[in-house]
Amino acid sequence: MRPDVICFSNALLVGVLKQLRERFAGPIYCTLQGDDVFLEALPENYRRQALEMMHGRAGEFDGFLVHSRYYRDFMAGYLRLPQERFHQLPLGIDLHGHDGEPGLGRDDVFTVGYFARICPEKGLHRLVEAFRVLHRSCPNIRLRAGGSLTKQDEAYLRNVRREARDLGEAFEYIGSPNTHAAKVEFLKSLDVLSVPTVYHEPKGLYVLEALANGVPVVQPRHGAFPELIEATGGGLLVEPDSIPDLARALEELRTQPQQRLDLGRQGQQRVRELFNRKRMAESTLALFANRSHNTVTDHTAETAGERH
Repeated sequence: MRPDVICFSNALLVGVLKQLRERFAGPIYCTLQGDDVFLEALPENYRRQALEMMHGRAGEFDGFLVHSRYYRDFMAGYLRLPQERFHQLPLGIDLHGHDGEPGLGRDDVFTVGYFARICPEKGLHRLVEAFRVLHRSCPNIRLRAGGSLTKQDEAYLRNVRREARDLGEAFEYIGSPNTHAAKVEFLKSLDVLSVPTVYHEPKGLYVLEALANGVPVVQPRHGAFPELIEATGGGLLVEPDSIPDLARALEELRTQPQQRLDLGRQGQQRVRELFNRKRMAESTLALFANRSHNTVTDHTAETAGERH
């Protein structure tokens, strides 16, 4: 059975597009989820070659799927293509098992959490610095970090741990939970989550997962975060690269339990309404159905024109 639509998982696969076009007349889309981060990390010679190929071929896609206005605007410039080629779809998570409830305190110890890949780009080192500011005046708090760790980032984690020795048992890295239930239990143990990324995040799934369990967030004012906070009302934004401002926001939520509760409740409600997988699937199918009809008509007209 031939597909109605084909959707690439990233733009780095653009090299096979020409051959695919020779065999498939329907629409071909590409989802963009951080392609620039990978490209910018390549050695300069390879980065330049890859970008040249993408600039020459990316326009052959019928469209691109993004999950934030920020990434739409950024990638339109990055790929040198018109903004109308980029379609923003709601990000969605499977809410099954996310049964945390907003609370005035998980236990007697205020707990700041981090849950994302352990790497320099995600900014765990920044959170440790901000946490240290709070810890000096309030020793009875803790920082718990979880997330996957690749071999190439083991040295980074060792350095973070070395820098956090003065925090003693107040800082803990729990590793990467091996089940969904374990991940949810970790999130439910937090009073606030913060992933102060260095790079501009195009998505931010961890924000939605924390809010789904009633845990408010503190995030830098860049990338997709302002849009997520605006849509959910579930957290605070801080100045990027500012350790003092990050520490201030964490302290604000530590000392204002009612504010934490309100943010957690509102964020949880909005995530369940706006960022569920059903809404994401329906929006995606609606786009594909509409564009599939138009694209097939366009390709048919182009073929007819070639025959004449």
